[in-house]
Amino acid sequence: MRVVITHSNADFDALATLIAVTRLWPEVRACLVGPTSPSVKRYLALHKDSFELVTVDALEGEAIEELIVVDTRSRNRLKPYASLLERAQRVVVFDHHAPSSDDVSADVDVIEPVGACVTLICERLEEAGVSLSVGDATLMMLGLYADTGKLSFGNTSTRDILAAAYLRKQGARLEVVNRYLQQEFSADQQRLLVEVMGSAREVDREGLRLALATHVGEAYVKGAAVVVERVLQLTGVDALVLVAQQTGSKVVQVIARSNTRHLDVAALMGGFGGGGHPAAAAAKIKPGDATEVASAIFEKLQSWPVDPLDVADVMSSPVQTVAHDTTLSEFRRCLERWGVHGMPVMRAGEVVGVVSGRDVEQAVRRGDWEIPVAGFMSQRVISASPDEPLSEALKRMTEHDIGRLPVLEQGVLVGIISRSDALRRLYSEDAE
Repeated sequence: MRVVITHSNADFDALATLIAVTRLWPEVRACLVGPTSPSVKRYLALHKDSFELVTVDALEGEAIEELIVVDTRSRNRLKPYASLLERAQRVVVFDHHAPSSDDVSADVDVIEPVGACVTLICERLEEAGVSLSVGDATLMMLGLYADTGKLSFGNTSTRDILAAAYLRKQGARLEVVNRYLQQEFSADQQRLLVEVMGSAREVDREGLRLALATHVGEAYVKGAAVVVERVLQLTGVDALVLVAQQTGSKVVQVIARSNTRHLDVAALMGGFGGGGHPAAAAAKIKPGDATEVASAIFEKLQSWPVDPLDVADVMSSPVQTVAHDTTLSEFRRCLERWGVHGMPVMRAGEVVGVVSGRDVEQAVRRGDWEIPVAGFMSQRVISASPDEPLSEALKRMTEHDIGRLPVLEQGVLVGIISRSDALRRLYSEDAE
């Protein structure tokens, strides 16, 4: 018998990968034990009849020829499946988390740096030409979106985006995905949200905003991780760590989330006995004191190695452009309509110049409203590449006294950065 398992307190990526394996290899039995995360529990309340899930007890006495472990390799997170691990003749792991000293020994390891574990199986499903039901495709998209922040987290890879495209082609319903990702907050979660937003301390590192909050209360707030993610959305900080402890308890729970590839929270949590992946990680410290743990993490944040920002971290995309034969009168209307101060000029799919609001001011004085923008644009295209350091792009802006740089990747326009936006992001919210 072949069986697939995942970690305790399964989230959407874990459940989605579990089911995806059974669609890739129909003979595999999916084994899931509770409890699951609150969002998955809510999902299964309606959808559990769509999947054939068995318990560990139901497999008692069965010979396990192959045990497939997904979305983890931590033995501690697989404790409910210990009997299956002991009996398994062969162990295969599909995971995307950083290694730890607690990892199970596997005969085959498929460990790759993608944003969601389900991506690894989606690639194999697509290669095998498997057709998915709308429900299955939607669940897999849920797992993919949940672990990549709807493809916005810094750990999102090109492979995740391609997997999302495959699932969309298979009929994944985004309105259903959004329904389960946009959770209603409980009263406790709402109070925690207000507390975290009001008390979080920030550290500014290389233009990145890193925040730390502490919560000590009579009861541990269920769904605290969702609150951390919402605070990231509302405040715009690049990473947030929440240190939480129940009054009278000796256990400290730490939840870390990052919106940037420049801070790996899994590595940060590894120093406190935890783990996860670069965008989402956690740790449980026992015995511990929330104040002492928070102080230690805050000190780490002030010295933690952070890569400098790249152009891709700051650029705006997609880019509003204007055709080379657009008249200046129409161009002025475009500036007003889109609320920008300048735009790249395109001809035959290529950037041939940049035109700004100053060019319009010159036309006002001369009355040349029907002249194409090509007659006024800066014809020397000074650009940036998405993977170069932001500091280099800023230096180029200064040297050439220009306010914006088109961002080109192999000649294709993929974004644009302005001087004011770059400086605001690099130094402070008030920089000009």
